[in-house]
Amino acid sequence: MKRILKGDEPGSLQAFRAAQPQATWEELRDDALHCGKQAYADIRTQTHQDQYGLCAYCEIDIRDNNPLKSRIEHFHPKSDTGSATNWALDWPNMMAVCAGGSFRHGEAPHTLEALDQNLSCDAHKDRMIQQGQLPESCEGWVLNPLGLPARPSLFTLNKFDGSLSPDATACATAAPLPDNRHISVAELVQHTIDMLNLNCERLRQARLQVIWDIERNKKRQRDANIPASQALPRLAQRYFRTRWPQFFTTISLCLGTAAEAHLQAVHYQG
Repeated sequence: MKRILKGDEPGSLQAFRAAQPQATWEELRDDALHCGKQAYADIRTQTHQDQYGLCAYCEIDIRDNNPLKSRIEHFHPKSDTGSATNWALDWPNMMAVCAGGSFRHGEAPHTLEALDQNLSCDAHKDRMIQQGQLPESCEGWVLNPLGLPARPSLFTLNKFDGSLSPDATACATAAPLPDNRHISVAELVQHTIDMLNLNCERLRQARLQVIWDIERNKKRQRDANIPASQALPRLAQRYFRTRWPQFFTTISLCLGTAAEAHLQAVHYQG
């Protein structure tokens, strides 16, 4: 999971909310009279652009904006339309996420049998809510990508099995995160991993493919007698030539200080 910076709210969403302030998300998607369908299309386009085509939770590539591979996640429940804020139409509450392995016809890392064990992201989050393991209003119980620091990452990576875990040092020194309901940032990070199932086999195997590719390229550099002080910055430039590659955090953690130096040089903020 990486930080997300939100772009400007689509004008079509503003117009729809002005005309139908208490509308539900479903009403927006089905509406033709007040340009709700156009607002929905613009929301999808803008969230995908803001996130550089990455799922807000697991960082799978969803840049093709395929409705079978991605959808709009409301971090706060979109059913909460009766309060001062209609969360269904609240722009900061919307993120693009992958389908979380919830459809059967596709290739890894988007799908991998068995589905139940390999659900992730909002699909697994909803399952945890339905089972009573996570409050429906999950603020403070799981990380919101909008509230993450740009650096350092609060996660660390096991290069042998592709799993994520809290980075003890980064979590201990991180600025307080808003509304944290856990006794520490590290527990918040771990609970996020568990509730979003970010260590399911499907995602671990996908991360391992990235890890192995980076390690092969490191070996090629060593075999060519290129010192690490030159090789790692070259690899960082190569892997981050696209803003941003899928499994951004995995790549960053594999390349360490070289990735940090490159991202700082390009003024990375999210």
